[in-house]
Amino acid sequence: MNCQLSAFAWLAAGAFLILSGCRSGEKILNTPPAPLPVQQMSSVPPAELPAFDKEKAENYKRALLFVQTMEMLQKNYVDGKKATYEELFNHAMRGMVSALDPYSDYEPPREHRHQQVKRRGSVVGIGATAVKPAGRPITLIRILPGTPAEKAKLQPGDQILAIDGENILKLNLARALDKLRGAPGSVVKLQLRRGKKEFSAIIKRELVKNSSIVPGSVKLISGKIGYLKLTSFTASSAEEFKEALLKLKSLGTQGIILDLRYNPGGLVDAAVRISSMLLGEDKVVFRATSRNKALEQTVKTRKGMTVDTKTPLLVLTNAFSASCSEILTGALQDHKRARVLGVRTFGKGTILRVVPLAGNGGAVRYASSYYVTPGGRVIEKKGIIPDIEVRIPSNDVMRLSSQTLRYPGAVKPPYRGTVQDLQLRRAVEVLQHELKRKVSER
Repeated sequence: MNCQLSAFAWLAAGAFLILSGCRSGEKILNTPPAPLPVQQMSSVPPAELPAFDKEKAENYKRALLFVQTMEMLQKNYVDGKKATYEELFNHAMRGMVSALDPYSDYEPPREHRHQQVKRRGSVVGIGATAVKPAGRPITLIRILPGTPAEKAKLQPGDQILAIDGENILKLNLARALDKLRGAPGSVVKLQLRRGKKEFSAIIKRELVKNSSIVPGSVKLISGKIGYLKLTSFTASSAEEFKEALLKLKSLGTQGIILDLRYNPGGLVDAAVRISSMLLGEDKVVFRATSRNKALEQTVKTRKGMTVDTKTPLLVLTNAFSASCSEILTGALQDHKRARVLGVRTFGKGTILRVVPLAGNGGAVRYASSYYVTPGGRVIEKKGIIPDIEVRIPSNDVMRLSSQTLRYPGAVKPPYRGTVQDLQLRRAVEVLQHELKRKVSER
């Protein structure tokens, strides 16, 4: 394939990742072959057409039926505002693409602009991270400090049932989250469930800048053991991570705990750049496998980006570590650069390709590949299995989501309502033991 990774628009499923548009993809979508006239199609007996031509002919017949249906609805549907050509086109495109899987979708122009902003690391919204299993409510897994969601006293584990009165169970995550976005200062009404209790909240949207490194998390937490918490993979994540890594080195860290719990993923390029800092040059980060062999490739670390390939490293994961978190974790684990502690990760191993549509400003986001780790492990629906499994009580899972943001690197914060972070405590013990062993071997 002639396009390099940096020339693609790729998304790791569920969390957003984009690099740029691939021109080969644009040609596929933007310059379709000229259709045969309808009368020419019907004048050729199907039995005399080659199989491929018969398939194309049938497809053009379907396209004609589609246009005729649009015309009928636009002229005759009872509510003209719902049946404009633009609305009908958007519904048709979304229905076609989103029916394939929970992550693929059509992004109309306005939504595509929102998504591009989000992929850069900021968005106008309420300031929460969420997951949404198919056919189930949105579940909040992280509330960003100082955001509208925190001011409204939302909590990790809260489920959003409806947005502005619309039931969102049938929407995929991207489309449901888009309904939470809007103009700065605009208001959104949420219907939520917390445990068995349902309640509503009216929240004013704000511009939310989501730093990838939790403020105050880059520090030594036990002797010479360093800690940093990465919450997402955005366009600025690699630079933020490099600064954090250099700071820990300047503090004299002898071992590092990289906390990827509750990290839903993001830009693949950010995961590749961070892998490059920790693995060194020319190391496989992941392989993309696809039905279309032209889209298959092996992605390796970049040259000139190495920062630290020696300091002992331990990665914390949980069931909400997804997509790019799994790419990075799998690469570090397979290359034996880090051990992984926690529980099995989410298992989002689908790579989404984002192809802008010339002429209307929208884009098609579709699953094009699965990624596998350098050692050949398929992650989709399987996740990354930790080297050291440490489970925590189910009641503490969501409480730790907020706690690790408010008190990053604290095993048991001395505040009411906090819980002991058993995974972090074990991670510190493992690294301390490793450091003592290395000293004794000298």
